[in-house]
Amino acid sequence: MKIRKEVKLAITAIAAVVILLWGINFLKAKALFDRNNMFYGVYERVDGLKVSSSVVYRGYHVGQVNAIRFIGKRFDRVLVQFSIGKNLEIPANSIAAIQSTDLMGSKAINIIPGNALAYASSGDTLKTQIELGLIEQMNKQIQPLKLKAENILSSLDSVLTDIQEVFNSNTKGNIEKSLQSVRNTLSNVEHASAGLDQLITGQSSQIASILENVNSISANLRENNHNISRGIDNIVVISDSLRSVNLNQTVHRLNGILEQLDSITRKINRGKGTFGEMVNDDDLYYNLTAVSENLNKLLVDFRSDPKRFVNLSLFDFGGSGKQGKDNYGIAIYESEKPLPLTAELYLKYPDLKEIKRHGRFFYLIGSYATLKRAEKDLTIVNKAFKDAFIVKISQN
Repeated sequence: MKIRKEVKLAITAIAAVVILLWGINFLKAKALFDRNNMFYGVYERVDGLKVSSSVVYRGYHVGQVNAIRFIGKRFDRVLVQFSIGKNLEIPANSIAAIQSTDLMGSKAINIIPGNALAYASSGDTLKTQIELGLIEQMNKQIQPLKLKAENILSSLDSVLTDIQEVFNSNTKGNIEKSLQSVRNTLSNVEHASAGLDQLITGQSSQIASILENVNSISANLRENNHNISRGIDNIVVISDSLRSVNLNQTVHRLNGILEQLDSITRKINRGKGTFGEMVNDDDLYYNLTAVSENLNKLLVDFRSDPKRFVNLSLFDFGGSGKQGKDNYGIAIYESEKPLPLTAELYLKYPDLKEIKRHGRFFYLIGSYATLKRAEKDLTIVNKAFKDAFIVKISQN
């Protein structure tokens, strides 16, 4: 039996409609042939709830919102129709609460089960409530903090106003003067510290020498502790001996000695005797002073130009005359003025030699019979004195 084309077309159209309806309901998560219980809820607002929003029970998806419409003469309430699976029974006093499901603000109806023994029937209107979303909860918690912050800012404003009244131009000027004084004091302390540091650095060698002397004295005291103890014992013995001596006789003899010393002193003051003439003769004093000054000048001349007093040629600058044996030395420093005897070079090199030639002073260390030995030590000396050089010394 042949099926007519019209019948085939009708069957195909019906199947297409059924598939379309099934697809729409599938996208809405609604079974086409399953029957659900229908419930209603009345809200003042829905806060973004929409048709096809989920209905959850204890966190599990059990239905969806089917319809939303306004009711009332002034459309001041919203009626929400939602369905729940037929196999789920909920207590009659359960609450249909609108709540947020994520941070994006998506809404769903959460069925909060009640404690009634009777169950709600399809078509019943449940109690409703609107739960605050995450943002609303945060705003609610932040609101007290905001009020406190506003109060604090108001208090700070009052305090700043009082401070401005207290710190007027005169007070500010006094504070600036005080700060300037503090800065000057700190600057003086800094300069004093720098000067002290330079003093310590410059006298470090002398300080080290003093400490070495102190250590040496301490060591000598430790080594001679026995002798010191014996000396103290001897003093004790002498003290005991003096205690046993007739002090009156000793004092009488001392008085006689003092009288003799007084007589001698009076004779000296009158110029009697050789010692009296020495003490009272001004010419003798001036002569001794002149001798001391001349001796000092002689030493200065000898230091600056020793060849005037000793026939010694230290540098081989050429010229005629009889030449002696040649020696070599290493010059580590030269200057236009002589170094003081307290200079660091003298303290570090006690055998340092000072030579004056052509108005300049040369300071030498070492004495070598051959140039080869001098060159060998020069490589070592250059590590400490990079400008050191070898000097040929000729001695007549």
